[in-house]
Amino acid sequence: MTKSGNIVATASKKEKSMVPAVEKALDVLELLAESPTGLTMNEIVDALERTMGEIYRVVVYLADRGYLNQDEETNRYALTLRLFELSHRHDPTERLIQTALPMLERISARSMQSCHLGVLNRENILVLASVQSPLPAGYAVRTGALFPVDQTSSGHVILAFSAEDIQERYVARQPFSQRSSLKKRLALIRKDGFEDTPSTMINGVRNLCVPVFDSRGVAAAITSGFIGQTNETASADETLSTIRVAAGELSKALGFQIETSPFGSALTI
Repeated sequence: MTKSGNIVATASKKEKSMVPAVEKALDVLELLAESPTGLTMNEIVDALERTMGEIYRVVVYLADRGYLNQDEETNRYALTLRLFELSHRHDPTERLIQTALPMLERISARSMQSCHLGVLNRENILVLASVQSPLPAGYAVRTGALFPVDQTSSGHVILAFSAEDIQERYVARQPFSQRSSLKKRLALIRKDGFEDTPSTMINGVRNLCVPVFDSRGVAAAITSGFIGQTNETASADETLSTIRVAAGELSKALGFQIETSPFGSALTI
């Protein structure tokens, strides 16, 4: 198929997947999320550049379901705490762990290497979940372990995709002589979308580390401490590819939209 054909097919697929009523409801919710004092029905219609007929029933229905509240004096509609309540029914950390574990197990089974999921916890990396190698002997990181950011690939990968001000504050806290090389390391990770480097803590271990994203940005990192094995079933490059696929799937499961994100290159397999 030609490039123009691909574009047409993509556009057609997007059109078929659209649900007008749902789209309008989400437009209303997102608009009011940016309007803390609320908006009148006419203001909602004008802001969304739609007709009253398109919006009226959607707004009334959302109010009936408890997602919006109308002030009796001003007639302004505003968000209730309904969405907040729904979002906190499941602990986000537990959801991350439960979603990640099957993917970590798949990485381990295919590579015969251990792997773990780490998140940034102040100045440390906290290991939320880990899966050991299926082989009788190997290297593994304990669930619940804490490591200083500067000693881990996970920490550097998460920082590389964090907001610029977070990176700058971290770099500024390091010795002046190390800042230039640290900036280059973070830039390279961001360019490549992963890190493949010898471990600074364990001799003979090769860190293969890939970022995981959610709807807000970088959320975690998956790392495998690769050790060369006799009769190994997967090379380091093959293991890295497996991790990247899993990290991409996990990111999408967490709400990351690769099509609209500046981090899209990080998930390119």
